[in-house]
Amino acid sequence: MQAQYDEVEVLAKTFQEATEIDQKVDNIRRRIVLMKERIGYKDAPISQKPMQVKQAQQRSIQQHSDEMAKLRAKMQPKATKQVANETEMDEMDRLLAEAIEKAMAKTK
Repeated sequence: MQAQYDEVEVLAKTFQEATEIDQKVDNIRRRIVLMKERIGYKDAPISQKPMQVKQAQQRSIQQHSDEMAKLRAKMQPKATKQVANETEMDEMDRLLAEAIEKAMAKTK
């Protein structure tokens, strides 16, 4: 254990003197390995379950095109609401015109 600690100290001191990037990387990697050994760290897989990869559904070009057409249709603004609003506005205009006519007829 003391030998590992001493080696880590020696590597830390030699790191400052290293000029090549490869030397610095090797130095850091070696220190990491030594510290892992010192604390008893073991690289264990994150998950014990085997990974299951689901395959995507195979679709024809026509099925893909149909789905895209449906999505585009959903993204289009609703024309029926606009027509309904215009119809309501026309109805309101007509009622207002009739009310004005009645009011004008009474004043005559």
